[in-house]
Amino acid sequence: MQIERIQQPDDSLLILIQGDMDAQGCSELQPELDALVGADPLSDITLNLGQVDFLDSSGIGAIVFLFKRLKACGKTLALTHVHGQPMEIIQLLRINSAISVEAAPAS
Repeated sequence: MQIERIQQPDDSLLILIQGDMDAQGCSELQPELDALVGADPLSDITLNLGQVDFLDSSGIGAIVFLFKRLKACGKTLALTHVHGQPMEIIQLLRINSAISVEAAPAS
């Protein structure tokens, strides 16, 4: 899994994730998310999932963990470029009713 942080002009943080958000991938992702939540000042965060083709319960857990921690601090989480199986599971679990989710642009 590859993770890239991009500071945005509005001081929010864009995180590009490349790879599957499964148990193995999330073991690499979780320390990064812990560091983001522990940052001072804490930023609103957008996860770009355009390069994530698979999302399982570990990935959902990582997203929900980040959402709850940010919300407790008055910050927001958004998911962008979501497509395929990750979008299906997010909609099935109705995560999009709590977290802003933007579908990948049609190609």
